Amino acid sequence: MNNLGLRSQSFRVLALIVLAVMGSQLPTLANIQTKPTTTNSEAQMAQSRSSLCRIIGEPQGLAVHARPTPTSPVVGGVGFKTEVTLANNSGGTRGPDGRTWVEISAPVKGYISNSFPDGKGNLLECSDQTENPKPKPVSLCRQIDLYAAPKGVVVREKPSRFSEQVGGVVSGARVRLVENYKLIPDTNGEKRDWVEISEPLEGFISANTLIMCRK
Repeated sequence: MNNLGLRSQSFRVLALIVLAVMGSQLPTLANIQTKPTTTNSEAQMAQSRSSLCRIIGEPQGLAVHARPTPTSPVVGGVGFKTEVTLANNSGGTRGPDGRTWVEISAPVKGYISNSFPDGKGNLLECSDQTENPKPKPVSLCRQIDLYAAPKGVVVREKPSRFSEQVGGVVSGARVRLVENYKLIPDTNGEKRDWVEISEPLEGFISANTLIMCRK
């Protein structure tokens, strides 16, 4: 009985030694490196986002409207060279003024003007841009929108409709913005922006009544 017990104990000790040696050679979970995999759905989503990417090519930036019309409320703006994301169902909408409007989902949700059908457009493909794209010369020419202001616009001394009237501009006529112009919120809190002009007279007019000058 004593010999059997000693043999049994020896076998147990030997088994423990073998397991300890084998265990030291096994890789731990921390040492196992796995390569990240990209699924087909993730690749399709990335490609879809890329196809919806556009860059603002208008040096003066674009106003973002709530609806595809220049008279609808302005909900934000996107600057020159800013990347925007088109809405998935955005194929372009012809507005009442003849311009093509495009719906975007980022960085601001709303509609931006992509110029008139015979123009070059205000949006550029993201994939076509070089590191240092040559900007277009800044145009300060604007035109009174026939649809937004069929009776013309009033030129005010200050950016408020309660300010003194200094003159007027007929519908369809051209005006010139001041250098380094900026959109100025209404001083009375009304939902409109103003812009300063230098020609044909100096003063402020509602920015919502202006469109880019057509060549």
